[in-house]
Amino acid sequence: MPKRLALSFIAAAGLVLLAAACGGNGEKTVTGRVLSAVERNLAEIETLTLRGENGNVWKFVTEGPVGTSAAHLRQHQLGGEPVIVTYHEANGRLVATDVRDAAGPHD
Repeated sequence: MPKRLALSFIAAAGLVLLAAACGGNGEKTVTGRVLSAVERNLAEIETLTLRGENGNVWKFVTEGPVGTSAAHLRQHQLGGEPVIVTYHEANGRLVATDVRDAAGPHD
């Protein structure tokens, strides 16, 4: 019986790790170049539009701070430097929860 319990524990732990690695909380990421960033105020953005690495256009809204400002994102827009957006879907919208500079070269 202890062997079966140990195997069950290992299987459960594996599922937890798999869920975490796959964004078990429903969050996803996309990398792309900024097309526009509209500010809510000096510290927050209201909307963000970017072109993903595959050419798709992504339009995000925010519900609070996302770790960067519209001014910083405009610098990325002018320089063509990519960003990584973490987001989830809610009520038919893409809601950005975090926006970070993408490290390293991207095509």
